[in-house]
Amino acid sequence: MELDLKKIERLGKIREYENVRFRSFLKGFDDKKIDPIVHRLNEEISAQIDCTECGNCCKVLRPRIAEQDIERLAGGLGISRSQVIERYLELYDNELYIEQIPCPFLKDNKCTVYEDRPDDCRSYPHLHKPHFISRLWSVIDNYSICPIVFNVVERLKDELGFRR
Repeated sequence: MELDLKKIERLGKIREYENVRFRSFLKGFDDKKIDPIVHRLNEEISAQIDCTECGNCCKVLRPRIAEQDIERLAGGLGISRSQVIERYLELYDNELYIEQIPCPFLKDNKCTVYEDRPDDCRSYPHLHKPHFISRLWSVIDNYSICPIVFNVVERLKDELGFRR
């Protein structure tokens, strides 16, 4: 199990071509076969990783913010909806995102708005969702960011007999 963020980032760059090849390899499979394997690996690996020891996603990604997220954040922070938008969000491509990197709610690798965090954060790294194969570009993007994604993808390569 690899947990070293610097090594994961470095291997992400080194294995970029390999991961694109793996994406093509996976396109030959059915979600009904791959999803259960990914979900099992995600459960096994997630159980061994404490995200508060990492927090890398909050340091390098900007989650998309939905309307219900704004309401939840406003309530949790005790400020108005418009204050949440003004202080913390940015419009990009007709979508709202957390404006700052790292996330302004990250303190000591812990989310200070954990109970009210956005749905995008609640769901990260999205490996529990169906249709893994249709989301492979985002998986490849997260490979060099998240130890869970990195380890799930590496184990998946092994289990499927992918030739490196």
